[in-house]
Amino acid sequence: MTNTVVEIPISGQAFGQASAGCHSPDRGCWSDVFLAGPENSLVVEAVSSTINGVFPFYNPLVLYGLSGVGKTHLAAGMADAWRRSRGPRAAIHTTAVDFARQWTDAIEAQATDDFHARYRRPELVAIDDLDPLGDRPVAQEALLHTIDALLGVGSRVVVTARAAPSDIAGLSAALKARLVGGLVVRVAPPGRAVRLAAARKFAGLRGLDLSEEAAAALADGLPDTLSAIWAAVAYLEMSVSIEPSKPIEQRVAEFLAERRAHEPTLREIALAAARHFSVRLADLRSGSRRRAVVMARDVAMYLARTLTGKSFEQIGAYFSGRDHSTVSHGCAKTAELVKTDPSLRDAVDQLSRQFRAPRRDRAASSSPSRSAARHPSPSQSVGHSPVMAPEL
Repeated sequence: MTNTVVEIPISGQAFGQASAGCHSPDRGCWSDVFLAGPENSLVVEAVSSTINGVFPFYNPLVLYGLSGVGKTHLAAGMADAWRRSRGPRAAIHTTAVDFARQWTDAIEAQATDDFHARYRRPELVAIDDLDPLGDRPVAQEALLHTIDALLGVGSRVVVTARAAPSDIAGLSAALKARLVGGLVVRVAPPGRAVRLAAARKFAGLRGLDLSEEAAAALADGLPDTLSAIWAAVAYLEMSVSIEPSKPIEQRVAEFLAERRAHEPTLREIALAAARHFSVRLADLRSGSRRRAVVMARDVAMYLARTLTGKSFEQIGAYFSGRDHSTVSHGCAKTAELVKTDPSLRDAVDQLSRQFRAPRRDRAASSSPSRSAARHPSPSQSVGHSPVMAPEL
């Protein structure tokens, strides 16, 4: 592949929607193609081979990478393409969490035969977001047997994850071995050429007249995810409808400046989390495994990932050089705990609201005494004296 951008004709998942095959920009769908540059040349080969059903094919095919790089788009799109060419029952696309839930439901309802029929008969099964299965050994075993059954009859298996199988904490050795027996390929963040092409394409889909200067500013000024570019184009389209006389270059410059002004720094996020959980900022950035520190650190990394355009690598570098998989695991663990732990959910919501407020209002909303009073830290419940984060 040269430095040109390749378009894989694949109808993926719309942002904020659960199903593939979205074709209308008004419904939130951003494209019926996956844009790939030279950084994803192997992804192009593997996906194209799977869609066309030709040799060489890779089975299982595991796609891993940061959130927002297009893994779900590819998995949903491959399943959709397979159904279009081979019939509606030829492929299934689901998440690993839904797979685990359905397996539990099948056991309780004594309907495991129906479960096996659902997942072992299709010619292609795509399992999205494998990482949360790290602490679900029963579901892992069910997935392992399902993969074995599918491979035994020549059916295709596609799996996506935020980390490579070997780096997913808690994954069984047997499941890791089965997954790496095919092809494991990283989906890299889109390079500048892809981001520039995406800005042009998304503007065309939404009928927005975007100059080359404005497209280049979006490509250079936004995070390395196409979803951020799509959201920016949607905002600019709305802005034009409200104030049509303003030049598009000025709109883009104002949009990027406002975004930078509202985006918190990693230090601000870490300091707020440290204050909230009554720990020291220095401990948060250290190797401490004290429960209160680990919780505060995981929340800080989760917020950094959701509130900024920072990559796992950039977040890990701030927290004393933690690697990609450590940060990814901490974010995934917090995302799961938020669903089941009301006190942690309240803490995350409170901190998120603090950073969505104007910057001048943040200091008042992050008072240590009020924060600690609302949400006692785990250290207080196990006999440790709370220590406030210093303003370093």
